Amino acid sequence: MTRNPFQKFPTYTQKFQTHHHYPVCFTTDLFAGDNQTIRQTLTQMGHDHPTRCAVFIDSGVVARNRTLIKQITRYFQKEHPFFDLCHPPFVLSGGESVKNNRRLLDEILSITHTHHLTPDGLVFLVGGGAFLDAAGSALAQCRGGIRAANIPTSTLSQCAAGIGTLRFMNACGIKNFSAIAAPPYAVFIDFSLLKTLPFEHHLSGMAEAFKMALATDAEFFSVLVKKARKIHQNDPATVEKVVYKTALLHLEKIQASSDPFSESTTGPSGLGCRVAHWLETRSGDKLTHGHALSVGVALNACYAHCTESLAEEEFSRFIHAMLTCGLPVWNRFLETRTEIGELELKNELIQYQENPLSNHPLMVPEGIGALKPVPRIDFDVLEKSVVMLRQLARKAPSEERRLFIVKPGKRAENNERRREMR
Repeated sequence: MTRNPFQKFPTYTQKFQTHHHYPVCFTTDLFAGDNQTIRQTLTQMGHDHPTRCAVFIDSGVVARNRTLIKQITRYFQKEHPFFDLCHPPFVLSGGESVKNNRRLLDEILSITHTHHLTPDGLVFLVGGGAFLDAAGSALAQCRGGIRAANIPTSTLSQCAAGIGTLRFMNACGIKNFSAIAAPPYAVFIDFSLLKTLPFEHHLSGMAEAFKMALATDAEFFSVLVKKARKIHQNDPATVEKVVYKTALLHLEKIQASSDPFSESTTGPSGLGCRVAHWLETRSGDKLTHGHALSVGVALNACYAHCTESLAEEEFSRFIHAMLTCGLPVWNRFLETRTEIGELELKNELIQYQENPLSNHPLMVPEGIGALKPVPRIDFDVLEKSVVMLRQLARKAPSEERRLFIVKPGKRAENNERRREMR
């Protein structure tokens, strides 16, 4: 190699590896006086001295569980001095909106500074997926990183958002545009917190289960088909098993990945996830992630069926099981159009495909339990799939039809009037 005359000294190549491991515990009544799950887990992780800690709780969880703050306070009082609680539990804003700005981040930075929380301390985060993302992202930036123990409180966060390695924030009008690598220190999944969960949010985790079954596990899909009625009835034993299995599939996917911090490990590499994120943004966050995901996964399956990579019988079983569970398979936003009459969704997918930073091709099902990459989406087939889903949703029996309808807004309505005038 020709010597570089401008180089003063030899280049030093920095090399190091990091190793991450964290327990994911499945329990119930986590803060009951005789439940030793937290203490036993941390003791096994090497905690043998008092730990300064704090508890941040999603305000939506507190609203549904009026006695939770007292339970948590009593629990940490009993465990003192093993836990040195710096302040009674902090109740902070939750919901998707906290991922849109720095308000929660700045509030958490202020709390950690005021109460002298350091990287040697531990913060317990109790809340839904959006809250865990925003709060976890904030703690990762405090003093070089303060350890966070996640206690997810929804089906979706228990089987996906609360157990992964990345914390996402929304930016530039795009859902989950920003991400920071911040694995939790530990995860405690308390099934008793699901008892007060609204039915709509209960279904969110079931949409994630169908997504993972369609992508990775045909046997699990058969279980979902068999238990669809039980899922719709919110049967606790069934829901717990579904959440547990879905969480394991996610954890195994992260563990098997060559890069556990890659967006493809937890992010929207599937066509269904990409559609879901667009639906949420397009609705102004009126659609929950679970409902948007359900519609996106259904569209992904329908597209695969129309391109003959998902057999008629498999597609029929998939859609019927989703409808039986009460999951939506269509939403009016799928048919919102631009001023020239094209699907807005088409423009979104074209932008993704033509973006030079989009390193991961969109994935569609290849049978049940496997995915294949699609370099280019056939938009004629996509439009056919949208129409087919609308027809299937309308044919479904009324007790099984769960169309989460949000009005597309004035722009879409004006486009519809223009087409009628033509």
